[in-house]
Amino acid sequence: MTKTQLIIGGFILVILATGAFFMANVVIPPEARFVSGINVILFAIPVFWATMMWLGRRDAILLFGILGVLALGIETSAMITGFPYGHFGYSELLGYRLFGLTPWTVFLAWTPLVLAAYGIAARLIVGGRLWSIRIILVSIILVVFDLVLDPGAVKIGFWRYEGGGVFYGVPISNFAGWLFSGAIGAAVIEIFTFFRKPLLPAPAQLISSTFFITFFWSAIAFFSGMWIPVVIGIVVLLMLAAFYVRYHYAFDDMIVYVDEDNNAIGTAPKLAAHDGDTKRHRAFSIFLFNSKGELLLQQRALTKKTWPGVWSNSCCGHVMLHETVVSAAKRRLKYELGITGIKLDVILPDFRYRAEKDGVVENELCPVLVGYTDALPAPNPDEVNEVRWIDWQQFVMDVANPDNGYSPWARDEVELLNADHRFNELISNL
Repeated sequence: MTKTQLIIGGFILVILATGAFFMANVVIPPEARFVSGINVILFAIPVFWATMMWLGRRDAILLFGILGVLALGIETSAMITGFPYGHFGYSELLGYRLFGLTPWTVFLAWTPLVLAAYGIAARLIVGGRLWSIRIILVSIILVVFDLVLDPGAVKIGFWRYEGGGVFYGVPISNFAGWLFSGAIGAAVIEIFTFFRKPLLPAPAQLISSTFFITFFWSAIAFFSGMWIPVVIGIVVLLMLAAFYVRYHYAFDDMIVYVDEDNNAIGTAPKLAAHDGDTKRHRAFSIFLFNSKGELLLQQRALTKKTWPGVWSNSCCGHVMLHETVVSAAKRRLKYELGITGIKLDVILPDFRYRAEKDGVVENELCPVLVGYTDALPAPNPDEVNEVRWIDWQQFVMDVANPDNGYSPWARDEVELLNADHRFNELISNL
């Protein structure tokens, strides 16, 4: 994690601990129920983002919808029949109750937990034939989460069980119910991923919401003097942190393999994927001009695995899964050069190339984009060693000579751009 992420995460934990202190020590008035709804939504945002990066926006919304409706159905069944959790009732503190029974917030409250449990199980138990073991593990993990969550929720008054229970007012039947509902939820995700076949491994970021949820309810247990949930919560937090460190990967570090028609067929870590037989993958290449008609060049960082220290066009990079070329290009411009707010035009959408240097192959489907800026670049030293502006016509002549050492893709791209009518119109308008 970056320093900025650690600072933001620490700030969130302080806010959660402060909120937990007041919730554990102050009677919550019914008119404050909207706060619970806001909290549930905020808790769900990190895992929804992770699910969207994993499955894509459409499938993330669909999966959240399915799991949310499932949660509402199971909770409503328990309130009417007592199955699977035992008889209990919600207070008004969790928001408006649908049909006078189940708060709407249940739609989002359970889903982050089951996705976190599934994300853990999917990385620990790999293999299509082991789905039944993953389902069992998800159920067990969810019960552990609930050992931290439910005592605090009962103490605050979010819900009550008829006759109370042996574990801080929670009956054993509740935990048996979580085993059942967890198995159903895990089975739904197994079926969903079987048909959707995600190309990325389940990301460790799926636990992000649950980490904050567990911290919050552990803090409530601490301020309420419920020491067993506190100890369980601390152990869970440490295990979640260890899992994240072990299995985390950055979404922008995963390249996307494609077939001849640019259909995604797989993913792999960027550095490991570039070798002597690199498979075709999605990328992009950017040419930035200023109002003088000059092109921004960059010298690639000396630590780069591919073409270190070589001068090339303004910026290059890879497209993430579920990301458009333009979005990827803008993301990379900000990261490499600190440049934002630029309109980019895709001029050569079908450009592709294969090149080799020092035993490392680049093999990219690489659309070429053109943009305009007079902003001063702020190069990221991890990516860029140096930048300079050059007259376009001068660059056309320079790059035509292989002895000048420009990147091979830049040479090919310049030749195609120089012959493209749309590109020439853009340049003439500068």
